[in-house]
Order: sequence, then C-alpha cells, then structure tokens
Amino acid sequence: MVIKLRKIDTVLFDLDGTLVNSNELILKSFEETLKKYMPNRQFSRIELIDMIGPPLKETFSIATTDPKVIQEMIDYYREVYVRLEFDYIEIYPNTLMMLEELHSRGFNLGIVTTKFKVSAMPSIERYGMDRYLTANCFLDDIKEHKPHPEPIFYALKQIPFYEGVVMVGDNTSDIMAGRNASILTCGVEWSIKRDLIKSSKPDFWIHDFLELIQLIDKYNEEVSS
Repeated sequence: MVIKLRKIDTVLFDLDGTLVNSNELILKSFEETLKKYMPNRQFSRIELIDMIGPPLKETFSIATTDPKVIQEMIDYYREVYVRLEFDYIEIYPNTLMMLEELHSRGFNLGIVTTKFKVSAMPSIERYGMDRYLTANCFLDDIKEHKPHPEPIFYALKQIPFYEGVVMVGDNTSDIMAGRNASILTCGVEWSIKRDLIKSSKPDFWIHDFLELIQLIDKYNEEVSS
C-alpha cells in the first residue's frame, strides 16, 4: 500500500542480509557463542536464523538476565565475528552498481542497522559503500531499535532535504520500522526469512538491486503524471 505520493529521492538500507551477505557469518558466530555459554543446549539452524535481526543484547537474554554475562557473550560474539568476517562475508550482486547509479542521480542514500558502528564499518568500508552514503544510523546512535521508527528518523535528520523515502530490508523489523515512520518499504527476495518478510506486505519487492532502480523510476513517473 502506497503511503504518500511523493517522488522517491531517498533510499535507506539495512546492512546485514540486505547489502552484504553475512548470514552464514552471523549464524556461525551465534553457534560458537551459544556453545560456549549454553553448552548443554543444542540450537537448530532454524532457531539460529530466528535470532537474526534484533540487537545482541536482546538475543543473548535467552541465556541469562545477568547484564555482565550478556556483555561477555556480546564481546565473545564480536571476537568470533571479526576473526571470521572476511572468510564468510560477501556483497550481494549489483549492490555497488545500484548505489553508484542512484548516487550519480543525486539520491540520498543511507544505512540503518542494528549493529554498533565499530562492527558495521568494516563491511561498509571494505566494499567502498561509504562513498555513496549521505546518512547512517548505528545501534549506538539511538535508544530504540527497529522496528521502532527512531533509527529512521535519526538517519533522516542527517539529510538536509528529502521528499519520498523507501526503507529496503531483509527482515520484518525493517518493514515495520519503515511503516512506523510512515515511509515506503521494500523487501528483498534473497532474505533468509523470505516468507516471513513477504507476509509483512512491504510496498515493494525486488529480486535484484537493478530492479530497485527500475522500480523507483516507474514509481516516480507515476507520481509525476
């Protein structure tokens, strides 16, 4: 459902599972961390997949309510993640081509992630995505995380002028955050939670990032006519 008939000039993206394929890295990091801190419990792949999306503090509360132990788990998770990061992570096809094209046309582009900045920037910088970005929102920037709209509002405050905005993501929290911020939303076919995110009924759905450019062009033509 189209919320506001304004030409799209701003695109916000989730990072993990949307711009970069870090799913296996995240699952491996979860697996090693939970094996260390919850050795008597086995987690299925489906259970691990369900953990993708929320901040680590929320995820690891399944093990304990002790904030010190949760922080230990977060620190250990990050150690595993950093150690394995560039063996597992890769950028999705046509991501850079899409960012370069939209940037060259003057679009505002931003990343809204539930990662802390120190964890998110290596992937962003490794693939040179930072040169296209107008705005970012990391977990350490805000009090509330997606699906709350605060991260989106935080990112938009960094943009001097914008009209129509679309949030692109691979998780229901991305879609709900966009909806709660009264902006357009777009789901991605390559989501590891494809059926779940599709059931949240984003405004748009893409199978490839080049399709996003075509979709925006078509939408803006319809709005202008």
